[in-house]
Amino acid sequence: MPVTELLRRQFAAEEGSFLQLARCELTWDWNAFRILTTAMYDVAEDARRRDTIETWIAHGFWFCDTWIRDWTSHSDFPRPDKEAYDDAIELIHNLSYFLFTGESPYQDRTLEIKTKG
Repeated sequence: MPVTELLRRQFAAEEGSFLQLARCELTWDWNAFRILTTAMYDVAEDARRRDTIETWIAHGFWFCDTWIRDWTSHSDFPRPDKEAYDDAIELIHNLSYFLFTGESPYQDRTLEIKTKG
């Protein structure tokens, strides 16, 4: 499946996606999170070679950057330990930064490594 199709399914919160699990199951699923962030990184990396970003991609990155932090910060949401959670929220934010600026917030391959594990 092309990465853009995978990302579209993730952003649509289809069954098994991180967004669906977080919203409906109140679950932080690390595997689903990794699938989401890997697709986000790959699409952002590809966008660096283009003059425009499709609206659905920009909207999805913005939505993830705001909604994941807001939804999972609620005291009733069973978050992972604080350090892992803070790193994950920072990663989502940094992926948005990467998409919109075309530059990694790091000087080396740290973003790619954090994204893909």
